Amino acid sequence: MEQTTRARTLLYEAMLLIVAIIWGSGFMATRIAMDAQLSAPFILMVRFAIAAAVFGLAFRRHLCRHFSRAALLGGMLTGAVLFIAFTTQTTAMAYANPSNVGFLTSTNVVMVPLLWWAFARRRPRARVGVACALALCGIAALSFQWGEALSFSAGDLLALLCSFFFALHIVLTGFFSVRYDAKVLVFVQFAAAAVLSLLFFLLFDRDFSAFRPSIGLAAVGYLGLFSTCLCFFFQTMAQSCVPAPAAALLLCTESLFCTVFSVLMGYEPVTTPMLVGGTVIFSAVLLCEMPDRHKKRTSC
Repeated sequence: MEQTTRARTLLYEAMLLIVAIIWGSGFMATRIAMDAQLSAPFILMVRFAIAAAVFGLAFRRHLCRHFSRAALLGGMLTGAVLFIAFTTQTTAMAYANPSNVGFLTSTNVVMVPLLWWAFARRRPRARVGVACALALCGIAALSFQWGEALSFSAGDLLALLCSFFFALHIVLTGFFSVRYDAKVLVFVQFAAAAVLSLLFFLLFDRDFSAFRPSIGLAAVGYLGLFSTCLCFFFQTMAQSCVPAPAAALLLCTESLFCTVFSVLMGYEPVTTPMLVGGTVIFSAVLLCEMPDRHKKRTSC
């Protein structure tokens, strides 16, 4: 029985790493979409609309059988938090250095254990906290432009706010995924975020000509199908078994994979801070995965 539980935990942790890899590639897709002059409201609206439509069609029978009012409320709350996180992140990019935004957003890895403690009344293991702090140091090595003067702007404040909402999203996902049907939660989350993104688009953009075929629109399609539809489904399923603090640690490797894809696509060269940061992040994950001496570990 313990072996079965451990195998299931490892499977879900692998799913979270897959999510991190796809999210890392999603930064490149977002850059392609923005280079094609697609606006942030348009990108958010289309990616969530695609995710909701595809997921709803794929699981329509299951959704009808397992739909509940409690899952509806949980999904709406999670979807609203997700929309706010993406919106504040996008807005921060217009007022702050992208490297600063990337680093400050990733500080959610140390916020999640504290929020999880408040929500679930379960204190994270000390080693998980150390691993999260270590991962944050690795992310700093990847994100900061070393040698440049440090500054703090309104955009950086928005990035910190964004980080809080991403941390809250991870915690809410872990809290609701063990109580309600995962597929219903995911679909309602997508639908709520799509509706809010539509309102955002109608208020601040309204450029429907962006729907013409282009490489930018194809990149948004990738974001909708993989970075949103597949990834958030995997995350919700995995967090029914993996505690939120450990999930946040695995998901924070997104920054490492983003750097890998950036190098592979020729956006930036390999540097010593990259190698150091990647090694530190990988070490943090290994630290979390090490079994306890006096207790067999079934989950991180």
